[in-house]
Amino acid sequence: MSNKQSFVFLNKVKPNKDTWRVHVKCLHSWKINNTFGESFECILADQNGEKLHATAKRSQMYRAQRNLPIGEWRFIENFSVTGAGGQYRTTTSQYKITIIGDTVYAKSDYHDDNHFLTLASYEDFGNGKLKTYFLIDIIGEVFELGRVQTVQVHDKDKKRLQFRMRDTKGLDVTCCLWGKYAEQFEDHIESGNDQTLICLIRFAKISFFRGSIQITNAFDASVVTLNPTMQEAIVFKQNMQQDDLPLSIYDKKNDKKVIKKQVEDWNEIEVRSISEVLVAFEAGSCKIICSIESVDTDWGWFYFGCNSCNRRVTRIGRHLAGTEKPLFRCEVCHANVRNVSPKYKLHLFVKDDTESCKIMLLDTVANTIVGVHAEELWNGSYDEESQYCNFSIYKLVLASCKLFSCFFR
Repeated sequence: MSNKQSFVFLNKVKPNKDTWRVHVKCLHSWKINNTFGESFECILADQNGEKLHATAKRSQMYRAQRNLPIGEWRFIENFSVTGAGGQYRTTTSQYKITIIGDTVYAKSDYHDDNHFLTLASYEDFGNGKLKTYFLIDIIGEVFELGRVQTVQVHDKDKKRLQFRMRDTKGLDVTCCLWGKYAEQFEDHIESGNDQTLICLIRFAKISFFRGSIQITNAFDASVVTLNPTMQEAIVFKQNMQQDDLPLSIYDKKNDKKVIKKQVEDWNEIEVRSISEVLVAFEAGSCKIICSIESVDTDWGWFYFGCNSCNRRVTRIGRHLAGTEKPLFRCEVCHANVRNVSPKYKLHLFVKDDTESCKIMLLDTVANTIVGVHAEELWNGSYDEESQYCNFSIYKLVLASCKLFSCFFR
């Protein structure tokens, strides 16, 4: 490596500072444009194969895209580390990286063509070992390949392809790909080719359709490769069972499904024990009644939020003298702002009669438990360290409430 400065592996990165330095390769990247704004997303891997999701908001996305080409190794220094949430997570790490204005990139002369695949076992689909909120890598031989259909989803036409894949033991699983991923099969289908077709789906989503497990793409986060050439795919093809079943193409009727969003009422949400929540394999809503045991001090107890929209802001620049109020970027208001204040973000260890777990409380709920606003406990410093050094807040949380109910989604 041309750069001799020290770095840490991704499994050592924690949210207690933003001056980490890592050496990583970008495995995949894509853009998201939704109601929260535009962002650049990517999946990074280090030399040990550890993976971490990274995101860059609109103000940093083009610089991140230029400096993190797919397949290239880079040093990345100065970034924030936050909790990895959401219904579908690209890695098993509890953290993710957020690119900030002070992030520094440097090229590396290190070379390693490893794709760092983490292939799921078909046997695990039936024994419940695979968690549906983690995206997976899966490879298989395609059979019962349907034709690309155009169906209506939310009043818009969308292409859909259904097929099955099997492993070297003959175990199989249903797959359904949408949009551009379905289009990748069109040339193969139109040619009438009945030769063996191997498919690799990276960062695939485990879903359920009509009571059965179904593998599908996770919006634009997935990667589909037909007849891949990496070593793992070559070994898989060599080990495939020899049978006379050709690749069959069959027609299916168009299925149209209307999904209605249901409004949930707090009083109607079912109470569950923590042990039930921990073994649940489908996303849903429930309430738990628990007591606070301790506070996770690896995390800060607050973040700076915009007072206009209450959304998290990103600090612009570091070196400001004295108590001068720094400038922040609000991606929701699409503006640089100074009208910000601390908002609670408490990470708590809780337990009930059955089990224990860790939860996060944001400003509105935390205000109710602590009894005072975060700004009243804040020492006035905008330094990063101020978020981790106020141990009085931890004592206050533990003394304020030992039993409360919490809404899980």
